[in-house]
Parts: sequence; structure tokens; C-alpha cells
Amino acid sequence: MINKRYLKYTLLLFTFGMTACSDFLDEVNHSSQSADKYYQTKGGYESLIVGCYSNLKNIYNTTTYQIFTQQGTDVFTQNYPTEVAAMNQYTTTYQSNNGTIYAMWSSYFNALNNVNAAIDRSKSVILKTDDPDGIEPSALTQLVAEAKALRAWYLFEIVRNWGQGPLKINESKEPSYTVEYSNGAAFYQQIFTDLEEAISVLPWRQTGSNYGRMSKAAAKHIRALAYLTRGYEEYADPKDFENAFKDAEDVYLNSGHKLLDDYAMVHRQSNEINDEIIFPIGFADGANYNTNIWNQWYMMPYAIGGWLGLGKDSYYGNASMHVEAIPTKFAYMMYDWQKDRRPSVTFMSPLNGNASTSTDGKDAGKNWFQCTTPVDGVFAKGDKIIYFPVPTDPEYKYWAETDKNGVRYKVFNYPMGDDTNWANDDYYKHAYQTTNSTSRTCLPIWKFKDGNAEYREDESGSGTRDIYLFRLAETCLIAAEAAVMNNNDQANAEKYINYVVSRAEKHSPQSGLSRYSNVTIDNILDERAKELLGEGSRWNDLQRTGKLAERVLKYNWDVSNIYGGTIKTTLTQESFESKFKLRPIPLQWLNSLSNGHELGNNPGW
Repeated sequence: MINKRYLKYTLLLFTFGMTACSDFLDEVNHSSQSADKYYQTKGGYESLIVGCYSNLKNIYNTTTYQIFTQQGTDVFTQNYPTEVAAMNQYTTTYQSNNGTIYAMWSSYFNALNNVNAAIDRSKSVILKTDDPDGIEPSALTQLVAEAKALRAWYLFEIVRNWGQGPLKINESKEPSYTVEYSNGAAFYQQIFTDLEEAISVLPWRQTGSNYGRMSKAAAKHIRALAYLTRGYEEYADPKDFENAFKDAEDVYLNSGHKLLDDYAMVHRQSNEINDEIIFPIGFADGANYNTNIWNQWYMMPYAIGGWLGLGKDSYYGNASMHVEAIPTKFAYMMYDWQKDRRPSVTFMSPLNGNASTSTDGKDAGKNWFQCTTPVDGVFAKGDKIIYFPVPTDPEYKYWAETDKNGVRYKVFNYPMGDDTNWANDDYYKHAYQTTNSTSRTCLPIWKFKDGNAEYREDESGSGTRDIYLFRLAETCLIAAEAAVMNNNDQANAEKYINYVVSRAEKHSPQSGLSRYSNVTIDNILDERAKELLGEGSRWNDLQRTGKLAERVLKYNWDVSNIYGGTIKTTLTQESFESKFKLRPIPLQWLNSLSNGHELGNNPGW
């Protein structure tokens, strides 16, 4: 991880969100120095770069990010069927004053300002050639390259979601109430300029104490995705898809990163630093550093609401009491559990119920919840409370109502039948043993679980494992998609998508997982869902490919059947093209400007 050092800032002009892990830094009080003077020193500037990395947590380790990237897609939906969820269901209540949209906009621009500060202030850093205590010029060059790679990523996140905005490439030292929009083409020009400079300086991989920093592989992965995304736009360069493929293939062939032999080892907590991970967001043990909340996601609020025998206990880690997203029926049914290793790793399963094979090194991930709080005469500690039959369970079957009535615990059948119709599936009905029906009970995603997480009453993060922002399997799928879009280059599309599929088959109960031929964009989206479920931004995948309306209306029952069809979604293919393809510019931000009215909003908002 990035070296332990520094820092407790005294900032005069801006503040970094310092929730970084202990592997990134130790804290030292520099209150006797001004920020300007401190950041001119070797230690001060290095701490400034560390702050840039810590901002990643303020964006990606938040429930707003989960809502922003997963709700309203084909593979995730809302957990609360009795509520209207505007961003999931695309109802008339989805407006430009949406709080999630504003929070994400603010987070990206705050992080952007901080990397701009690091880049701008590099010009005044004291060099070793001028002072024995100064920084080596080559070290400074690399730190600036890291900051430029981070800036390119933030600019890309902004442009792919909003399409336009203020193109900020300098530190803002005081509030600005008048701004100008730059169009998407201008954003991409800056993105590619920053990435070119970063790629020319950074090493292919960052290892040892530098693990977790931006690398050439990470910058090329970003550039491949940026080329791929721009390739779908009206202002695309004719070579965008070709260039996306070249960058992705270069990472695959030359970076030293490798697809692991076993999908389970990619997500094994004890193996989180591995050859497949291109860029992680790091966490660690210790107060203030064990703040990862991803281990709470895609669970169920098991400790409240009437589940006899399931109390507030660290056996299941720390689960949020307000779960924002759960998998759709399509997300469960897209896997072949017998021929594909991934579902057993991804969900609660017999594999995750064995401490020697589970993702978190515990046995809590078996496909049933056990009693943690004994109930006299009803449940002893360890008794089965909630059972999820899954296809790799030796006792797997469909439980009829008579079967369910014959046991004390509750059984929720694995989805079956039409993956577009949820009307009769257990996962999407009432959740609790009592009459509480505000939530659902479905098979939890387990690959993000953390053996070190503890129950906290305030639901604050307690996870220590890293977040994988980029890994090589996604790079392969970027290459495959770029090949399809580059004059339908099937040879390369089939090669790269099947690298991912071939790995998925390894260590599965049976062989025979089908390989792809004549690859389509839908095939790519299916594989991205299976491989990266919950990891990357599913919304952006559907947005980029133009498939959002088609696949959401087909596979997300909560969108097409709001309150049994009594409320209609506003999502159609036409409204996607004219409105939902871009996020709204936040009204709260526009209202803070003196020229907000003149700037206006994105089409349809």
C-alpha cells in the first residue's frame, strides 16, 4: 500500500476528506506551518497526493454511489417494494433536484478540485537539486502523473454521466458564482491529454509500498474505457473503438497483470492483493481505517423487523438496516450454477459456508441464516432461521407450501421460470416473519463480505478489505466490446470474452460452460453482469451501449409494474434518448450560481 506517513492537515483554502486507510498514512500535526508553505516541502506534497487518493473513498464508499450506479438497471432494483424509488423506476418524481444526483456531482467536483490543487502546487515544490531536503525531480514527476491520471478519471466520470459541465483544470481557491459549460468533446480532449502524460511516466504496475497508486496499466484501462465510451457519441473519433481495443489488449499482454485461475481467489479476502487487480481503493485494520461499507451492501436487514433468533451480532458483520439495492430475478437466473464458478462465489452458498473456501474466511456465508440470539423453546444458537435453496446445495429442491409448513425456519425458493416476471417469486414478496412487508428477503451477495467487519449500532463502516475499482477481467470485456464495435471484429471479440468465460468454468462442479461465437453487445452486457455484479457501474454500461430502456423494461419488474401497474414509468426508448441518457445537472448547484438560469439543464430535465 501507499507508504504510511503524515498527516493532519491545517488547510487554509480547502479540506480533503481524510478517511484513508492506515496503510496510506500516519498522522503528524503540522499546525505550526501554513498549508501553502507545507505543501512546498517534500513531505507536504506527498501528503497532498495521499489526500487525492483518500477522496476516492468519499465517492465510491458511499450508499449514494450504490444507488447512482446500480438502481434502475437490469440486474439491480430497489429493496422496498412499497416505496416509489425515482432513480430505480424513472417516475415523474425523478427531478433535477434529486439528492443522490447532487451528492455525486458534488463529490466528483470536490475530488477534482483537490487533484487540480496537487497539480497546480507541484510548480512550487522544493526540489532536491535546490535543497538537500527537497524532493527528487523524478519522484515529483511521478506524483504529478498520478494526479493527472486521477483527474482524467474524475473528468471521465463527470462527462459520461452528465455530458457537459464546468471543465475545471485549476484549483478553485474561492467560491465561483459564474461558470461556463464545456461540451463532451472538450472534456475528452483534456482526459486524453492527462492520460497521455500519465502513461508516459508511470510504471506498468505499482507494487510494495506503492501498491494502490495509479499505474500505466490503470491509466490505459481508463483510456480504453474512455475511447470506448466516446466511440458511441456523435462527436466520436473514427478510431475510438480501434484505440480502445489497442489499449485494452496492451494491458492484457504487457502489464504483467493476469487473470487468476480461480474466480474465488479474485475475491478471497486473504488474497486481495493479486495479479488481477489493476487499481484498488485500500482499507486496513484499525480505528478510522476500517471504514469500508461494501460488506453491508446487497444484504438484508436481518437484525430488525421480526426475525426471531436473528439479533444484532457480528457473526454476519455489519449489515445496513436500510438496504438500497437487491439483485433482480434476471441477475439470479443468468448464471449456470453447475458450470460456472461465479455464482457460488458471488452469493451465499455452500462454498461460502466453508471457512477454507469462502470469500471472507468465515463460515457465515452458507446459504442459510443461523440463530445468533437464542429464543427459549424455539431456536437454539446455530439453528437454521432462513434457508435459501441454491442449485449447488446437495438438498436443493423447490419447496412447495406444504414443505415450508413442515419446518420451523423460513424458506425462500430460488427464482424459477420466466426471468422477466417476478409476480410469484419468494424473493420479491414479504420479507419478515411478522406482518412487516416493507422489505424483501433474497439471497445475499457475499463476495464483498469482510471477515473483520463487526456489528455497529450506527451502521458505520467496519470493513477492512479493498474495493476493486479496475481489474483485468473488465479490461478483457472492454477489449471484446471494442472489437465488436470496430467493424465487427469477431475474432478478437470472441477471444477476449471467452478468456473470461473459460476462467469462470474452472473449478465449477461441471464442465461444459458455453463459449461465445458471433458476439453481440447483449452478450457483452450479460458477461459484464455475471463477472462484475455489483462491482462496476451497471447504469453506465447500459447507458453507453444504448440498451438501458430495452433491458430495464424487460428485466426490472419494479419498473414495468409499479404498484401492480397503477403507476407508469416514464422510461421508454424515446425518453432514454431524449432525457435519461444523461443525468440532470443538479438544481441545487444551478441555484447557487448567478448565471444558473442561463446555463440551463440537460435535455429533458
